[in-house]
Amino acid sequence: METNIYKLLYKQFKQKPNHRYLNPLDQGEFSLEKLHDFVLKFNFYLDEKKIKKQDKIFVIFENSTLLTCLFYGITCSQRIFVPINPSSGNEEINYICKKIKPDLIIGDSEFIFKIPKKFNNKIIKIDDDKSFLEKILSKKSKYIKYVNKNNVAEILFTSGSTGKPKAIILTHESIMHNLYGIYKKIKFKHNKNFLAITPIYHNNGQFIPTLIPLLTFGKTTPSNSLTSILNFWSLIKKKNINYSSVMVTHINYLYYNKKKIKHSLEALFCGGAKLDVNIQKKFGKYFNVKVLANYGLTEVSSIASTETFKNFNTGTSGSSLYNNKIFIKKIKNSKFGEIYIEGKNLFREYFKDKKTTKQKKIGKFFYTGDIGTKDKSGNLIVKDRVDSMFIVSGENIYPNEIENLANNYNGIKNSFVTGIFDKITSKKVVLIYEGKKNISHDLIINFLSKKLSNFKLPKKIWHISDLNLEEIPKAPNGKILRKKFNQILFLNKRFS
Repeated sequence: METNIYKLLYKQFKQKPNHRYLNPLDQGEFSLEKLHDFVLKFNFYLDEKKIKKQDKIFVIFENSTLLTCLFYGITCSQRIFVPINPSSGNEEINYICKKIKPDLIIGDSEFIFKIPKKFNNKIIKIDDDKSFLEKILSKKSKYIKYVNKNNVAEILFTSGSTGKPKAIILTHESIMHNLYGIYKKIKFKHNKNFLAITPIYHNNGQFIPTLIPLLTFGKTTPSNSLTSILNFWSLIKKKNINYSSVMVTHINYLYYNKKKIKHSLEALFCGGAKLDVNIQKKFGKYFNVKVLANYGLTEVSSIASTETFKNFNTGTSGSSLYNNKIFIKKIKNSKFGEIYIEGKNLFREYFKDKKTTKQKKIGKFFYTGDIGTKDKSGNLIVKDRVDSMFIVSGENIYPNEIENLANNYNGIKNSFVTGIFDKITSKKVVLIYEGKKNISHDLIINFLSKKLSNFKLPKKIWHISDLNLEEIPKAPNGKILRKKFNQILFLNKRFS
């Protein structure tokens, strides 16, 4: 196993320098030789800019050839890659800049205006990706002799239920352990084509669609994460794609907007939320594609457990990778418990947040805050979040279970379940949804009652507009801001 990203790139480049690794939509292909050349010349460019090793470089781009090159250029030259979601609001970006204090900021001119003005002297604005790539490739090279496996490779921001993004530090070692863990678990074939529609500014877009094709002499096609789902099948056909990594929302969209098409797609790797096993099976059968569910967090670099080509449609998130172990800390009076993980793929710490690091990383274990269990085969079943659970008449209620079912009802696009005070049962279940306004509540209850026990059924159902809101509050990555929404509901007269 290679111990850092540069060692892997160098090894692959030396074996097959002419291998066409990058297969962009917008310009010519990038060989491993050209990518390696970019890394060495970008290293020289950063030296010219007086950017030292382990300095922090912000990048703000949508998925593209340039963003992929910058991911390698920054991490391989021993600087710290700090990607920013270009869809983030000004307030969140201001918070990130204030917390991290970037040494350099490289961004697309379409998004760079979001950076606070006080950092203007650190900004490199890119108007044309191709011109910037050519500029770097025209420079001298500065060779990279040694990259310490314990060096910080990147700081990734992930939005939690509070909406305050956490800054997660990943080292070269943790990234490489997770990469080889995914590779050995799934047993990827070599010389395959990958489509990167999950963004590289999240770890989901960095591993399966970006690093795995480097490891397996495959090709990767970076595609704008905001529009690629609309053009999904045409992209698959155009680039003869075999594998892609997607979110549950992608699967749901493609399933409910399905059309027959000839394609080369062999498998989709799905994470980010619980995948409904019925949709997973129907999707796979209709499109003749394997859909492999997985579970992971940024704190474990990427994926901690996954289904495989030989073991899928299990209704679970599969079993642990070889490089980490997953345990369950049981909750009293429940078959479920908090999921905690041990392994060399764990993050180092939360940036400048010792308190949260000590709460979540205890000894060699990371406590995820997710609730789950394992089946008889050792497959992980993720139920909900610890801080989402509430109790009705002594029974544990997991909102995610109810939401996943409600989201399958025709007319409901998204839903949120919470508990409000009840003098008899302590709490009662409330369902709030986005979608058609005039859905019969009795029909929703009848639909849910086929899968849920009576005590889990909502006692109140409201359309989001009933609360004078346009949508359920969400973070930029689509996660529901549960704490924020509960605070809004607490102030609403309906909930008093």
